[in-house]
Amino acid sequence: MLPMKSELKNSFQRLISDLEDATPNIKDTLLEISPVAFKINLKGHKDIYISIDKAERSISFDPKPNIDFEIVSSLNELFRMLITKKVDRNIIKGDQELAMVLANTLQKADINFLYLLDKYFGNVPALMAHLANEFSLTSKLSNGLDEKNIYSRFRQLAIRMDRLEASKNL
Repeated sequence: MLPMKSELKNSFQRLISDLEDATPNIKDTLLEISPVAFKINLKGHKDIYISIDKAERSISFDPKPNIDFEIVSSLNELFRMLITKKVDRNIIKGDQELAMVLANTLQKADINFLYLLDKYFGNVPALMAHLANEFSLTSKLSNGLDEKNIYSRFRQLAIRMDRLEASKNL
């Protein structure tokens, strides 16, 4: 196996393991619907094949003969779905029912994205995501703030966090 493919597989295994750590009930739920194999076909990118089984979880760029469904989308559409948590059935080819069960499982899993952000990207991005989420929830109260003001406040907060971390490491 090529080193890059091996690293991708190991990264996927770590991500699934961390996802299970961040969300206690997802492991049992994934075991209930497994085995599932699907392909993600992103416009302008190489196809990604993912399979989740009781014994093994894998990700690959090599074509798999037996997939249950395929997700045909663009990266923007995929991110939009993750943010809005609404799945467009038109992008699913194949077993739509299994795809929707998997999507609902992930949606109801209450994944702790802040934990994953903190683990993979550090506490400043996690704090920024938390504050952005809090701000979006309370944005109805603060309609008078403009976009430049918001970015300025986030930047000031990031600088303060960096200074705090630097002083902590001295």
